[in-house]
Amino acid sequence: MASSEVKIVGHNSDELVIEANNYHAPPARAQGLKPLYNAAEDNTGIGLSVNREGNVLTVIKAQKGSGKYTIRVPNKAAISYTEGNWEGGDFELADLDGAIELKLNNSRAELNNVAGPVIANSTNGGIQVKFKNLNQQKPSSISVVNGEIDITLPAATKANWKLRSINGEVYTDFDMALPKDKSDLQKIAGSNTVEGKTNGGGVEMNVYTINSDIFIRKSK
Repeated sequence: MASSEVKIVGHNSDELVIEANNYHAPPARAQGLKPLYNAAEDNTGIGLSVNREGNVLTVIKAQKGSGKYTIRVPNKAAISYTEGNWEGGDFELADLDGAIELKLNNSRAELNNVAGPVIANSTNGGIQVKFKNLNQQKPSSISVVNGEIDITLPAATKANWKLRSINGEVYTDFDMALPKDKSDLQKIAGSNTVEGKTNGGGVEMNVYTINSDIFIRKSK
């Protein structure tokens, strides 16, 4: 989705529901004509193109202008979201049990009440994730170039962590078991990578940032 502020919310329905705010329709003199800047055809009347192929629904921006959308999806759906340019607004996602994949440029992302797995990366926006529980079947990975990463999980979460911030710090209130060398000292891997386990270990969680801090916290 290009030049858009998007919120995706899970609900107890099999339907896809899209609400548009601040949508600017084409001018009246464009009636019967089609725009050339975007190959997608607006088949919704709100600047989006929605198409189905098998069990996959694809939502694509079909106009050049900015937009603000709330998209309601089945709460067990898997989501793959890509920011189409460098002019997008904030991205929000909530109340989903399915897999989540995000590719962001300038957007800040806030994910609430999710289970994952989460695969997310951003260039110039922080990522905040609040897990209601952590999917133990597949690993999660969150990476940011410029922007903090803030992750909240239940205190009993089992995970094997790989945490790295090149120019920042890693903070946590979890009791994280770190590996020890032969002298019984806690061992930190090379290149500022911290490897540890919470609650005896579990699914892999990789968290990486270059220029910001990482926060790993327990749910309150």
